[in-house]
Amino acid sequence: MSNVRVVLDSTALVAYAALRGMATAELVAMVEEEGTGAFVGIPAACFLAAYEQLNPEERERLTRLATKIDGVTVILPLTGTETVEVARLGPVMGHAIVEARTRDAYLATYDGAQARRELPEYRVLDLEDQ
Repeated sequence: MSNVRVVLDSTALVAYAALRGMATAELVAMVEEEGTGAFVGIPAACFLAAYEQLNPEERERLTRLATKIDGVTVILPLTGTETVEVARLGPVMGHAIVEARTRDAYLATYDGAQARRELPEYRVLDLEDQ
């Protein structure tokens, strides 16, 4: 998927699945409305980390987000060439950072400080809920 515009980290996925605010849902909706073949990337390591933290109902919500057939989300696999870099950066946020860099995409997170250690300011979307 070369048209991934934004990557969601595990903090964004947990917030979405646990219904803690609407920032992630609004971001996904914005990409859907764009209607230009753009996608929202979900790094596999972030999906796994989020899934582990959720109860069964929340896991179902997360799974629907990630696997909706006509949706704009796509699970981004962790490939062999990325594994060492992801391990160096940390297995969860690291995968999101590598995907954002590789795809020249934004990283949407509730942990912007950590993301900014590895990404330029303009690539980090701080998710906030009112």
